[in-house]
Formats: sequence, C-alpha cells, structure tokens
Amino acid sequence: MTLLGKVFTGIVGLLSVIFFTLAVVVNASHINQKDRAEAAESKSRDLQNKNDQLASLLEETKSSLAVEQAARRSALASLQTQIGLITDELGKQQEAFINLQSAHTTLVQTEKATAEELKAKSDDNELLRQQLVKSVEDRNQLMQRLASTKDSMNRLQGDKETLEERWRQLAADFTSAKEKLEILGIKADTLIEAPPAVNGEVLAVSNNNMVEVSLGRDDGMREGFTLEAHRSGQYLGRLVVRTVADDKSVAEVLPRYQRGFIRPGDRVDSKLY
Repeated sequence: MTLLGKVFTGIVGLLSVIFFTLAVVVNASHINQKDRAEAAESKSRDLQNKNDQLASLLEETKSSLAVEQAARRSALASLQTQIGLITDELGKQQEAFINLQSAHTTLVQTEKATAEELKAKSDDNELLRQQLVKSVEDRNQLMQRLASTKDSMNRLQGDKETLEERWRQLAADFTSAKEKLEILGIKADTLIEAPPAVNGEVLAVSNNNMVEVSLGRDDGMREGFTLEAHRSGQYLGRLVVRTVADDKSVAEVLPRYQRGFIRPGDRVDSKLY
C-alpha cells in the first residue's frame, strides 16, 4: 500500500471515528432533549395550573378589593359627614368659647369692681365702728356727767331757797342801786368800761356752773365782764366774771348762751374774731 493510500485510510478511519462520536452524541442529545421536553411540558402544565389558580385568586382578590373599596368609600363618606358635623360643632364651641371669654372678662371686671366696693364698704364700716366706739365713750362720759349733774342738782336744790333769798336781797339792792343811778343820771345798762381784747383758757370747772379762767386783774378783767368760750372753732357759751384775782378769775356760765360742755383747756376770749 502506498503512502497516499495509508493517508486516505487513516483519514477515513479518523472520519469514521468522528462520525461515530457525532452519532453517539446526537443520539444522546436526542434522548436528553426528549426528557427535557417532557419535563418542560410537565412544568408548563404545572405553571398553567398555577396560572389558572392565580387568575382565580386574582379575580377573587379583585372582587374583595372592589367590595373593600366600596366599603372604604362608604366609610370615607361617613367620615366626611362626621368631619362636617364635627367642624360645625367646633365652630359652635369656638363661638361659645369666645362668649365664655367675654363673660369671663366681664366677671373679672365685675369682681374687681365688687372687691373695690367691698373695700370701700369695709373702710366705711371700720370708720363707723370707730365712730360708734367714740359715741359709746362719749355716751359713757355723758352718763357720768349726768350722774354728777344729778348729784349737783340735788345739792343745788338744797341751796335753792338760800339763793332765792339772796336773789330777793339782790333785787332789792338792784332796785336801790338803780334809784341811785337814776338820781346820778346813769342808766342801769350803761357800760362804764368795756372788757379788753384778751384771750386765755379755762383752768378748772366746778359742778355749779362756775369756771376758773387764766385771765385776771393784770389782764384787765373786772367783775361783770363777759367772756366767750369755744373749742377748735366750736362755740361753747358765754361767761360772766364774778370774782377777780391778779392772775385769774372765777366766772359763771350763762345757761341761756350755753352750746356745749366747757372743759379745762377750752379757749376764752373777750371778743370773738
């Protein structure tokens, strides 16, 4: 055999091996593809079943979703209605709150005015209480003076007859003196000397309408001179000087001119300015 024949023989043998291998591979591949096709078909059927189930489930879900959406729309409409009602109620509450604030402001102002009025009333009551206490004290003093006056009246009642007798004697003396003055051409009401313009104070007060004053002969006082008594601008009465010493005098309170009780320390003037 020649070299060329050997080469052709080798090539043919090699090709035979290759073709045999390819045939084996193709056969094996054909069997594998069939299995795969059957597996794919089975899987496809499974997927189709699942797809059908999913479609059915999807339809059920859509139906449930539609029902739920309808329910939610109904609930939303109800909530919107409730929101509207709540908004209206809130507006009413706000208006009521504003009215309450206004009423509260009015009440605060009224309370403030009432507190001020109460304070003023309390001050007035305190002043009235003090005045009442003062009135009670003055009443007690008046009661004491009344008791003292009653005692003095009882003592003076015993002196009444003596004073009446003295008055009758003085009347007789006055008549005699008047006759003598008429003989001299002098009227009984003629003032021979006017009291000087002086002032002093009451030193002591007795129970028989007699007071002692700080004005005496050195101040120009004479028996028969009149003095006016007053206290802090309040007129108390008129005094007639009965006895005179150098530095003081004793005067009698004229009841017809008396306007108040005379006390030690009251002012006496020969003239009122």
